[in-house]
Amino acid sequence: MYFPSKKDLWVYLVIWVCVIACLTPIFIGRDFEVLFFTIPLAILLIWALFTTGYKVNDELLIIQNGPIKKKILIKDIKKISKTKNPLASSALSIDRLEITYGSKFEMELVSPKDKQKFTSLLKSINSQIEVIDNIN
Repeated sequence: MYFPSKKDLWVYLVIWVCVIACLTPIFIGRDFEVLFFTIPLAILLIWALFTTGYKVNDELLIIQNGPIKKKILIKDIKKISKTKNPLASSALSIDRLEITYGSKFEMELVSPKDKQKFTSLLKSINSQIEVIDNIN
């Protein structure tokens, strides 16, 4: 099952301002060699905006953010809790879930639109997951 990322308004604003800034040399008619660096950056930002999401299958949680994919075994997930941690992550909202997994207590931040359904699905696959706080 696929869960798209929740997107805050400020994220849209920041990304689109950056994309416009990347493409500014086209509009002002100079420094076209800068476009060699800025057009790929603009493409990556737009790609991340429209493809950030989380796919849950029988044994894997796949976190996708643009071209970047991370796979986590659901059986390795230890804990899920609500957080507003602003660290850079595959989450386009500050309303996030912190997923703790692995033997070294690694952490991922995600922001699925439907946090309750996302958490319930993971918990149905691995009943050992500890859910901290009531996730709405």
